[in-house]
Amino acid sequence: MPRQYDIDDLLQKFKNGSIQPDELDFLETWYLNWKPENQDIGAEDIKQAQERVWVKLNPSPKKHQLWQWLSAAAAVFLIAAIFWPGQTNYTKKQTLTHQQIKEIKPGSNKAILTLAGGKDVVLGKNISGNISTQGEVSISQKNDGTLVYAKSNVSKNKADLFNKVTTPRGGEYQLVLSDGTKVWLNAASSITFPVAFTGGKRSVTVTGEAYFEVAHDQNKPFIVSAADQQITVLGTHFNVSAYAEDEQTTTALISGLINVRKGNSGKFQLVHPGQGAVTSLANQGISIEPINTDEVLSWKNGYFQFDNQSIYTIMKIMSRWYDVDVEFLDKKSTERFGGTFSRAKNLSESLANLEKLGKVHFKITSGKVIVSN
Repeated sequence: MPRQYDIDDLLQKFKNGSIQPDELDFLETWYLNWKPENQDIGAEDIKQAQERVWVKLNPSPKKHQLWQWLSAAAAVFLIAAIFWPGQTNYTKKQTLTHQQIKEIKPGSNKAILTLAGGKDVVLGKNISGNISTQGEVSISQKNDGTLVYAKSNVSKNKADLFNKVTTPRGGEYQLVLSDGTKVWLNAASSITFPVAFTGGKRSVTVTGEAYFEVAHDQNKPFIVSAADQQITVLGTHFNVSAYAEDEQTTTALISGLINVRKGNSGKFQLVHPGQGAVTSLANQGISIEPINTDEVLSWKNGYFQFDNQSIYTIMKIMSRWYDVDVEFLDKKSTERFGGTFSRAKNLSESLANLEKLGKVHFKITSGKVIVSN
């Protein structure tokens, strides 16, 4: 049975310093959903409450640093702790439970491997050892959850066998191709590739988002097809984002040199480290733009980093990682957000962080987040 909290009790514990971490998390979430403007509290009432709070606290020198550390939200909690006794009925209505604030876990290491022939294999951290043999290539999963295609001397006249690795929403995965190229897949993404690279090139197809560390082979260029882009490299590190629901496809170069071609056209651009090649279905050109490397690699390194992003872009990223749908009550918000926080946090904590950054509020229901201003 979910634990039930009483706001009066939590406010009192906060005031006397005995509140526990899980109780403080709950109280912060409650505060972010509590709007003082909806209560019958005047400015003079709040001012008097503030004075009463600090008189009652009378913090000692030993505790002074703690009180300096307290956020603005904490100060409001303290005000409420003094003022709230006159609002008993409202407090009882605001008694919430963890069940009402749905805890949605972050994504994890999971994917589906589709073998040549159509058989699906579920991948995840609880699986290790040999998975299958395709032609003359053995496929195994390491203890850390990485899928590895063993290098093999495959006959040149042998027909190519193709595999596909797909991550669901709420999943991510890593694999090592038979040439030694390392691939990281973000949520709701896929890569289709031959189990062994034969002939004069190494070609793969990507949907969604993937980061590549391509093994150098000057005799076999590595080619990635992603939406309307074709990226050609010899050996380099780059990230490609090509989600079907996004308006643009972006290939960001971390090191080395790549050649990006727009569709089947003859238009191509050389991309240098620190640059991104951006294309869209709306036009035929390729735009070369500077990139923020930390932001580009944030998903791979285990955190969210937003730099002046709209709430619509941010929630699209959140929906993939937490496997939730999103509903906007206001579709005309111009609010922009910037911040960095861990992808390992539960959804409620990530949304609480966003609420602290700007004028936005969230309500979590079963498998859905409702966004309002």
